[in-house]
Amino acid sequence: MRRRFLQRAVAEAEAHDVSKELFLGIMMLMLCLGIMILNVSQPVWRVYHHNPEPGDVVILYTSRGLAFSEDGRSATRRLAPGEFRKTVNGLVAEPDRHLHLFLKGGSRERMVNDAAYADSLLSVGTAGQKVRPAVYVHLW
Repeated sequence: MRRRFLQRAVAEAEAHDVSKELFLGIMMLMLCLGIMILNVSQPVWRVYHHNPEPGDVVILYTSRGLAFSEDGRSATRRLAPGEFRKTVNGLVAEPDRHLHLFLKGGSRERMVNDAAYADSLLSVGTAGQKVRPAVYVHLW
């Protein structure tokens, strides 16, 4: 009887392999994490990185407020309240000009909200689909 019990215990141990279950559990966890990362990394607006061309509108977000710039490094003139929306509305009629937003110590949340607003006006065609990248966000 003792021998039969030991043989049955050895047979059950061979049939139940924990390493396979552990491996499958880890793979499922990695798959779920990958899907979550992909869902989080998709931005609301299109982000393209390139330098501003002559004629593009460049706005700096500084600790002192918003300012116009020519190269994204130095401010040329401060924006008055409400001037951002007027500028974006004016760019709707000029499809060859783009909007560049540079974060230089200002509010990241405000920049994200402004980028989403500008992208909704400048990048969407009459059919409601993205027709061009019009807003360029520079976070450095």
